Amino acid sequence: MKKAITEQASAEEIKAKGTKPLTTRGLLIRDAAQQLFFKHGFDETSLEMIINEAGGSRRSIYNEFGNKQGLLLAVVNGQVSKQAETLTDINRSLSAKYALNDVCYKFVLGMLSPSIMSLFRLVVQQVVKFPELGEVINQKGRLTGVLPLTDYLSWLVEQKVLEIDDCHFAAQMLLEMAKGPLHTRALLIPNMAVSEEEIQLQVDKAVDIFLKGHQV
Repeated sequence: MKKAITEQASAEEIKAKGTKPLTTRGLLIRDAAQQLFFKHGFDETSLEMIINEAGGSRRSIYNEFGNKQGLLLAVVNGQVSKQAETLTDINRSLSAKYALNDVCYKFVLGMLSPSIMSLFRLVVQQVVKFPELGEVINQKGRLTGVLPLTDYLSWLVEQKVLEIDDCHFAAQMLLEMAKGPLHTRALLIPNMAVSEEEIQLQVDKAVDIFLKGHQV
């Protein structure tokens, strides 16, 4: 019983550290860890390898991240936040079709970037042992990250451009359609490149289907 309580306390401490801004040293450590995690995998990357790459010490890592899992959580936090930023700049002066095409294209381009693809593969390997990773992606990406797109869809409803009952759900579904089979293909066949033309074609079709399904 005491052991379980200690482990739970440790996990809560790691989560708390993950909400605090990183110091300059912390950013160096996180970025070095990210490169090593993506290259070698989480289990195969040691703290010594990270220290050799970024400098600092074990104490630096423990103070900033709690442990190696906390460091992985920081890597996931950084990448998910960066990807969520692709949805924040929606040009309301454009027509709904062009504005949605633009934001969805940027989103899918980010989803298929080498760093995000490496992150997905890393998380799939670790999420069973470290479920907090899945919680971060779900909360910051699927739930919170889509809020700018949700707001834009709500605005389109107010302008009587579209008819949508649940804009948050609709935003999630649009992004799922936009990344579609290209994202799955990239995960399963990493050596097969995805062209910008393929991304644009898939996004165009997804946006057309979405608009037709919600037209006034």
